[in-house]
Amino acid sequence: MAYVKTNWVDDVTPLSATNMNNIEDGLANIGLRVGALEVLTDNVQPTTWSEVQQISRDGKGEDFFEVGDQFMIDYDGVPRVCNIIAINQDTPTNALYPYSITLQFHDILLNAMFDAPEPSNPDVNRQTSGNNRYIHSAIKQWLNSSDTTFAWVSQHADDVTPTGTPYTGGGFLKLLDQDLVNVLGAVDKKVAKATADGGGQDTFSDKVFLLSPKEIYGTDEGVITGEVAYPYYSQMVASATDAAVASRIKYLSATGTQWWLRSPRLINSFRTRGIGLNGEVNYYGADGSIGISPAFVIV
Repeated sequence: MAYVKTNWVDDVTPLSATNMNNIEDGLANIGLRVGALEVLTDNVQPTTWSEVQQISRDGKGEDFFEVGDQFMIDYDGVPRVCNIIAINQDTPTNALYPYSITLQFHDILLNAMFDAPEPSNPDVNRQTSGNNRYIHSAIKQWLNSSDTTFAWVSQHADDVTPTGTPYTGGGFLKLLDQDLVNVLGAVDKKVAKATADGGGQDTFSDKVFLLSPKEIYGTDEGVITGEVAYPYYSQMVASATDAAVASRIKYLSATGTQWWLRSPRLINSFRTRGIGLNGEVNYYGADGSIGISPAFVIV
């Protein structure tokens, strides 16, 4: 684990191989190294994920950290940058621990299918283009899997096994730094339901999740009760917008890439919201393979 204070790395800079090298060089120059955390200021800083967790549990997250601060973490043997996107905003499912620190990958982790086509589904669009209901999605399942080899489980009568990366390898929580996994906790989340599913909202409790349009400071669509924009995103623009926002662009191998959100396009049964190449709120067929930039919460 390595930690970088706000503004040390420009949040809108694509993390190309050169930029990653610059980050690692910079960490070394200020006394940090990947896998450890040393003193950045005159204040004592945490050195392990368990110490970060303890700071949060003591209700002192805002005393030590700021929205926008960055951690370099290990995912599948590769260092990745994550941003703090909120402190004490997500509500832990376990009421014994009321505080939280929410992080999200700075850029795209990989491309993945949201959900597989369902040939037996009575909905003809879901037969060919997958299902946009997040609680039934393959991506939700994979993000919360600790399996050495991901073991998909059907979520409804017409569900079908997802294909391709990352579904043929280990679960997300298996590939993430295990010291970090040990301090993650489930939080209570909501997601709008498409008109085809009766509208309203689904509720769920997960350690890892995709963001919603509301959370990235997009405009309201459907029932969004209990969803709040994360400060990391609301600080980018003056008001909620679905238009292009440059700092919402995320990169995969230094190339701007669309990335999934968890919410449906309300009027469709198969199209799912995502962020486009220019940082705009857009939508894509659930069986398509675009980027993921998941969030997770230290509890």
